[in-house]
Amino acid sequence: MINPFKRNKRAAAQGSQEIPTGNGTNQHDNAVVREQVDPNKAQIHNLIIVDESGSMSGLERVTVGGINETIATIKKAQEDFADKQQHYLTLVTFDSHGGRVPPIRTHFDDMPIGQVGNFQAYNPYGGTPLFDAMGETLTRLHERIKDDENATGVVTVITDGMENSSRKWNGEALRRLIERLKEEGWSFSYMGSCHDVVEVTMKLSIDHVMAFDHDTVGASNTWHRDSSSKRAYYERMNRDFDSRGSREEKMAMRRANARAYYANRITPGRIDQLAEGEVFVFGSNPEGKHSGGAAAQAVKRFGAIVGQGEGMQGQSYAIPTTGGDRLFAQAVQRFIGYAANHPDQRFLVTRVGCGNAGRDVREVAQLFADAIKLENIALPGEFWHVLGLKFF
Repeated sequence: MINPFKRNKRAAAQGSQEIPTGNGTNQHDNAVVREQVDPNKAQIHNLIIVDESGSMSGLERVTVGGINETIATIKKAQEDFADKQQHYLTLVTFDSHGGRVPPIRTHFDDMPIGQVGNFQAYNPYGGTPLFDAMGETLTRLHERIKDDENATGVVTVITDGMENSSRKWNGEALRRLIERLKEEGWSFSYMGSCHDVVEVTMKLSIDHVMAFDHDTVGASNTWHRDSSSKRAYYERMNRDFDSRGSREEKMAMRRANARAYYANRITPGRIDQLAEGEVFVFGSNPEGKHSGGAAAQAVKRFGAIVGQGEGMQGQSYAIPTTGGDRLFAQAVQRFIGYAANHPDQRFLVTRVGCGNAGRDVREVAQLFADAIKLENIALPGEFWHVLGLKFF
């Protein structure tokens, strides 16, 4: 989709700035101070490839916010895991429209994350050369880091449309490249809207996939979810990386962590047993009567205590759903805070409040929006749909 009103907007936004060539040179290179690679640390090269075609119009603010949220997540990981990790960022946007702006634009080119500032210049226009953007950028980054046995790529792609204007790369060639990089331990996540994301990602051999509603809620939440997955990935890498291991051992470790990039965040429809560390989250009442539905199941199987209306009890957690909307919302926030402080546990949230309490699914799901940022909270599929996300 081409938006004719975007051409002047982009030209004005670019002003007299140097225009990136799309071949690895960008307007930030003169400011980059290349840091020395530490052979005792994992070199994590984060790559974000963002669709800037015309159909992304209306999502400008949330896309810029999502990119900057991801940058902040990477910076926090660099700060927290400085003893074992060095982080870099490549940020690429793409569209095609035959204008003076190159179709593939590199805004940060494998820049040490400490030198990366906020991103602002995002003005959708033109078609979708997705395959060219991915193929060119992945090839360039791989060529740069392929000889470093401690280096890996963490790739995020966001697009709201099917490929429609690539000239150099096709799906089969791109699939072969992605499979080669996955074998080396690279991770790939794909966030898509307004097209068959399953069909596209199966053709490209990308395993970690989200579809989002093409609105500000869906787009914002998909960035939140991907940031939580990145954080969990960095934590695993910090735990597992050993500079003394062989090249083959390091690749195997990276492959294992890449396969776990998107954790299962959907609560099963029926829960009869829990694994170690899993917690059954159910709706209760302030008196803790636990007399029906999921509450009765919690008493029977998971250690819920009659008379305790809220909090951990056995292998379950009670959220009081009655007593007014404000009290319910506050109880949900207390639960999310508890889960944030117990990352070693996995919380399976049931249809809290949507059974005997008679609350609407849309109302309840929105109360759990902050849970998106916590990788150890699973929500019912219905809640995710309300929040604009669908997983595969």
